[in-house]
Amino acid sequence: MKNKLTALAFISLLALSACGTREYKPQDYILTMNYKDDFRILQLTDIHLSDKDDQQTQFKFMDLLYKDANSPDLVVVTGDLFTFASKGTAKSLLNYLDGKGVPWTVCFGNHDEQCYFSVDWLTETLTKFGSNCMFKDLQDDAVNGNCNFAINLMKDGKVHDQLFVMDSNRYNFNLSQLGYDCFKQDQIDWYESIVKYTKEQNGGETVNSLMFYHIPLPEINNAWEEGTKIYGEKREASCPPDHDYGFFNKIKELGSTKAMFFGHDHINNFEADYQGVKFCYGIKSTDRIYHDEDMMGCQTITIHSDHSLQIDRYYHTYAEVK
Repeated sequence: MKNKLTALAFISLLALSACGTREYKPQDYILTMNYKDDFRILQLTDIHLSDKDDQQTQFKFMDLLYKDANSPDLVVVTGDLFTFASKGTAKSLLNYLDGKGVPWTVCFGNHDEQCYFSVDWLTETLTKFGSNCMFKDLQDDAVNGNCNFAINLMKDGKVHDQLFVMDSNRYNFNLSQLGYDCFKQDQIDWYESIVKYTKEQNGGETVNSLMFYHIPLPEINNAWEEGTKIYGEKREASCPPDHDYGFFNKIKELGSTKAMFFGHDHINNFEADYQGVKFCYGIKSTDRIYHDEDMMGCQTITIHSDHSLQIDRYYHTYAEVK
């Protein structure tokens, strides 16, 4: 369903966020939380809430996912929160997330620009939103994207694990055919600066990290074809960017990020190890846009005290809430 984008979608996405010029220090991009044993993250993805939806039904469906997660310590929504949504619809979803009383954060997907508000408005709203929202964006910085920040999970005065939340950007208008955008070189440089700064602050020890974003890296196809498959299916062609600046090579070189979690392709749910890094699709968390009936729900990521990960998937149908 991603092979062709409508002219309407093309026109509605022309206003792209510009990159600023101010330089910030690595620590300016870091938020902190306390780590506790078996720290559990609930990943939601591709909600695609719009003005035409029965929002209460969607929220009841997501209630099932919170119940599955059994009091998560953090919720991360990996992009495409909205499609053709107004500011009122956007605030409804953000209020829902904040009202759960659980720390939460989001990154943006390609469709979050396809709304009746700008990504800059959404960024500004999230930066100031609610008591439980953990989101940071420095809009006048020299880094592409609207959400590039890290959350340090602290234990005994040291960083136990680090969570990267990054903007995989949206569409690339410079190709002969419209395609998906990629992480830019300045984002890769930013990632390197955070990894090295955190290593220095942690007594010279590289900190294990996880990464959350929306559009999978181009290596997703290699992960499926050549990697060690751990779980799941590939029911549609993966849709990564057609180009990149070597982000995966930098991830391998630095040796910090052990797993990456993303969405974008609604009916893929596989996990595969590829060259020492886990590639992990999330589970589509509503039935909006397109879906398979047996592939809607969520997944949880538990970070154990020895830094090992446990990934659990949960599936539901709308018959449970209608």
